[in-house]
Amino acid sequence: MPKLKTDKEQLLDSYKAILAESAGFIAINPDRIDNVTITDFKKKLAEQNAKYVVVKNTLFKLALQDKNQPLKASEFDGQTAIIAYKEDPTVVAKLLKEVQTKNEDLLGYKFSVVDNAYFDEKSTAGLAEIPSKPELLAKLLGSLNAPLTGFMNAVTGNVRGFVRVLGELSSKGN
Repeated sequence: MPKLKTDKEQLLDSYKAILAESAGFIAINPDRIDNVTITDFKKKLAEQNAKYVVVKNTLFKLALQDKNQPLKASEFDGQTAIIAYKEDPTVVAKLLKEVQTKNEDLLGYKFSVVDNAYFDEKSTAGLAEIPSKPELLAKLLGSLNAPLTGFMNAVTGNVRGFVRVLGELSSKGN
């Protein structure tokens, strides 16, 4: 049954709102996934402050144009679902990869838009391999901390050695 013009306008407005509220999105092909798996996936996404929506392609393309998304993002067809996230795309990509691994690639990547940059199917799949933001920050802090720790060990090592020699001398003197 065709949608009424008001229904289409509401749907277009909801797509625009999703794009405005999110930092980016991953477009996937959801045509072979079962309801139980997708329901579980939606719950996990909600925990990560992300949203799963099956979209009407023509209306979503209009929303993309209106929100000044990359032009290549408007070039897709077939059944499409988007996963819109507000924070870290790698967390969402890892959840998606987990579902794909358990269900033999039922959710196929189409493309993604991360910080207004377009990524093709292969690059989108690679997002799951990137460490998450907290992991990267921990590695950065560890790298920044390593020289200071080494310096402190070098400085205190001489003092420790001196104290040990004094302790040996005082124990021999008694």
